This record gives sequence, structure tokens and C-alpha cells, in this order.
Amino acid sequence: MRVLIAHPDFQAGGGAEAYARALARVLRQRGHAVGLIDISGHLPAGGGHWAPVWFRLGKHLGLQRLTLWKYALVCRSLPALSRHYDYVVLSFGEGPKLFCPVLTVAHGPRLFDPSAHVLQFLGAKFPFFRGLYTRFCRLLAGGDVADSRIFVANSRWTAQIIQQCGSAPPFVLYPPVRVPALLPVSSRAQFPLPALSTHGLRSGRDPYGIVVVGRIVPNKRLEDAVTLLEQLQRCGIPAHLKVIGYARSAYADRFLQRYARHPHISLLPNADQATLAEALAKARIGVHMYRGEHFGIAVAEMICAGVLPVVHDSGGVRELVTDPGLRFSDMTDLLQKVMAVMRCEDAACAQRSAVLKMTPALQKALLFPSECDHLLQSVGL
Repeated sequence: MRVLIAHPDFQAGGGAEAYARALARVLRQRGHAVGLIDISGHLPAGGGHWAPVWFRLGKHLGLQRLTLWKYALVCRSLPALSRHYDYVVLSFGEGPKLFCPVLTVAHGPRLFDPSAHVLQFLGAKFPFFRGLYTRFCRLLAGGDVADSRIFVANSRWTAQIIQQCGSAPPFVLYPPVRVPALLPVSSRAQFPLPALSTHGLRSGRDPYGIVVVGRIVPNKRLEDAVTLLEQLQRCGIPAHLKVIGYARSAYADRFLQRYARHPHISLLPNADQATLAEALAKARIGVHMYRGEHFGIAVAEMICAGVLPVVHDSGGVRELVTDPGLRFSDMTDLLQKVMAVMRCEDAACAQRSAVLKMTPALQKALLFPSECDHLLQSVGL
């Protein structure tokens, strides 16, 4: 079967991109011919490349960070392109009506819906202007945006929001999570095993070491992590922070320049897997400042590595971090929760880590290929 995967930008480096690429791998393993299309153009399964002239608007220096804008440009080309495929996977959210069956992967509710309650779910800071932007992108996408028959959500939280916004109950397929390289290779197929539940926590971890993992972008609120560090320092705690993330934006450049000489911050932009694994093996605490995180692949990787993540008490990330003592409501609460973990004995940290490794959300994410294979089979792909 010829299957097209449509996405805003496969090079964006986020969780949605990892999800889309993992989905493409499973489809190919099932014997399908998979084509890809994003703002860089259409790449058919058989080779070749084609990009509509209007795709240049999505790569303009001042507009390339606008994800919905890029996705709208991609959507505009899909009706004609869908005539050459047997199935289309919209791996970022809903799109226009097409001439073949459609599977929609939703990372949030109704991307092209400008109504106030949907914008509230999306966390829009300026709803009026976001509404205008959404309406314009909807027109750009073709205007006739419709729900597909089959929806897939990336967490139970996302699925509930999609239903609250009026769509049918979606399937839930958690994003793919890699087991960190610091674990023995023989353990990965059946992770986690009881014998590994205290791996790395009895020695080698710095109780004052904090890591942040993820893209260096504004909505990750990295400045809040710096504020936390400064608060800990004022309390006389010798904490230090490592920031490990994908850095490919003007914002990332500014952030890296601002904190390049900070005595208690280590910056590791665009680090490889070995560097990431080493950092995760040494830190006790990870912080994830994003509000309303749909799932949190970086948080899942921390848990797999034995790091105790402290996350905002919102969104689907709560399905990974089931321990209330590791979820914060505001900066004061965050400071208290982090200090409590720093005072925690190694054995108690090990026990908390072992519990997090057994959550259903993480277990299903670690089994993404088989979970995805089962889903695709059930929808006729």
C-alpha cells in the first residue's frame, strides 16, 4: 500500500517529529511504500523530490518558527497529492478532506479551530491574536478542514481533551521512548527488571545535580530552571544545572550566549546520545518546566535512566510522573519539592525511581513498535 505521512517540519527536533519518524519505520516494516511531505517538499517512496513554490513561505527566515503556518502550507498541497496514495497519515493534527482514507495523529485538539475554549486548551497567551492567526492558517490550508474517521492521541490526557472539543474517542498510542545507552544491552528487551531498579542510584549520582533535557525553545521555560538554580544557591545549596537540548533557533542562540559563563550552569546543545547518557547517569534530579505537556519523551528518558523528574502538575506528563511529590504547582512549590528530593536518601530515591519505571504509560511507550503495529493492523494499514 502507498502511504503518505504529512507533517509541518521533520527537522524541528521535537517529540512530534520523533513520533512521525517512528510511525514511518513501523509502516515500512509492515511492507508499505511510505512517502513523506513537510515544508521541505514531497519525498515519494520511490525517490525524487517535489516542492510547491508556496513552500518557500514556510522557510522564510521570519516565518520558519511558525509551526501551524508551515502545516497549513503543507495541507494546501494534500488534496491533489492524495490522489496518488492509498492512505494518508496526518502526523501533526487534522487537515483537509482528501481523496483516500486518513489516519490523524493528534498532539492537541483541533489545530485549525479558533474558538475560545480550544485556544484555552492550547494555552494561547493572546487568544484574540491567536484566533486571527488560526483563522488565517485555516484558510491557507484550504478552508475545508475536517476530522478524519480515525484519530490517534499521544496520551490519555490528549484523548480526553479531543473528546471535550467534540471529536469521537480516539485511540491512544504513546510516543516512542528509547532506553538510555547507560543500561546493559541485555536488559532493554524486557525493561524494566527488578534487578535494575536501583541502577546508578547507589553510587555516582550527585544529589545536587539537576538536568534539563529537551529543545531549547521558549515554551520549555528554561529561564524558570535558571531561577530555581538561583533560589537553591541563595538557600546555601551547592546545586548546578545541565541544559541538554536541540538548539536550532535565534532564541537558543540568545539563551546559550546569556548563560555561557554562568559558573553553575553547563550548556550541552545538540549533544549526542553518549553525552546525554553520561549526564543522566550522574544527576539525581531532572526538571521539566513546560506547562500542559502532552506526554514528555524527555521525562520518560529521565525515568528510564534513573533520574527523578520534577514536572509541572498538568497535562499528560502526569501519566508518567505518578508521584505527587515530584509534581509542582508554582515556583515556590518547585523549590520545596526539589529540596526534598535532594535531602532524600539513596535507597528512598531508588524506590521512587523503580515505581516510576513501572507506570503503564512508560511501559506502553517503550513498546511503541508493537503497540503501533497492533493499531495499524486494526485500522487496515
